[in-house]
Amino acid sequence: MTTVESESSAPAALARCALVGALFDAWYDLDLTLTGLTAAEMIEPWGGGSAFAWTYGHVANSVDAWINVRFQRLAPHPIIGDQQLRFGGTGRATDWPTIQQGVADVREATRRYLRQLADADLDLVIPYDGSIVALHEHGLSLRHAITVNLIHHHYHLGEISTKRGQRGHPLPHLTGLHQRLYGIL
Repeated sequence: MTTVESESSAPAALARCALVGALFDAWYDLDLTLTGLTAAEMIEPWGGGSAFAWTYGHVANSVDAWINVRFQRLAPHPIIGDQQLRFGGTGRATDWPTIQQGVADVREATRRYLRQLADADLDLVIPYDGSIVALHEHGLSLRHAITVNLIHHHYHLGEISTKRGQRGHPLPHLTGLHQRLYGIL
């Protein structure tokens, strides 16, 4: 059975501002959606779509590209930074443990950077030359990058939860958002 390591039972507590805490909570909830799946299930494409392991790497690819590479000016992660994990990629994954470790590496680099930031720090804007033309004129704010990645995680969290249900796997109770909003488990 697959167990995905999460940084804490209260990940939002690791952040100084709510938006960063919400991203950390999304990581926690995404990890919960994968709990109990076997390594074979992680790499098996489902219903003509992507494998769970690919999706896990895919959302980390976005975090790596937008936050670690653009804002921290780090080199892309050697595994998670792979183009095949981007939108339009193959959806295939053959090495769950390697992807799992790569996601952990990307998250740790992101966490080190984001956890000390105050809300006002998220207004940092950098030049943007990527594929979203609308951002070229005004640049990319850290707040926008975090928000897009938060939404991206929740989109794929829903996808994985739906696929789990279609396979007859029980869905875990997702606690991250509840912890953030209500301070409860």
